[in-house]
Amino acid sequence: MKKGIIVFKGKYGATRQYAQWLGQELDLAYQEADQMTDELLSRYDFVIIGSSVYYGKLLLSSFLTKHFNVLSAKKLFVFIVCATPDSDEKTQSLIVKDNIPRLITDRSNIFFLPGRLILKELGLTDRILLRVAAAFEKDPLNKQGMLNGIDGVREENLIDLIIAATMYSLVKTNSHSDLKRSGAANRHSI
Repeated sequence: MKKGIIVFKGKYGATRQYAQWLGQELDLAYQEADQMTDELLSRYDFVIIGSSVYYGKLLLSSFLTKHFNVLSAKKLFVFIVCATPDSDEKTQSLIVKDNIPRLITDRSNIFFLPGRLILKELGLTDRILLRVAAAFEKDPLNKQGMLNGIDGVREENLIDLIIAATMYSLVKTNSHSDLKRSGAANRHSI
């Protein structure tokens, strides 16, 4: 039977919320990335990795590099939590290219999920940086979100990821079951 785990890192709670919902829906454990080791990761058939984006950088970028040897041998599902809309494929591609090693992206299904920006929960430095960035933002909708906050975190945003992980689990499980059945049939026919 398949074994998977959800590994995540976020800053203000949206990534954790998605990891919890995924864990409940897929019946998988979820763990903060700082507590993971190569030994623990090697126990799983697949890994769902969740990371928020902080000024263009995945919070799990160094985790991917640190655990590259183990992760590059696994099926991966990566969810990236950010304010970049689906229509901005150019920025999404840059986030992936700049933060995820190529051999990992080749083994991954990547999903962008809407994030959350609640201004009163931001630290002082983040509020200042956000105001400065908003002053230079040309897109009025992006600027409005930067100045007023956004909350796009919804459980239904996970549907495509849940389907992909479930399908992988079923195919993986069924292929092992089919091998066992065919092996059993062959033993009986001898």
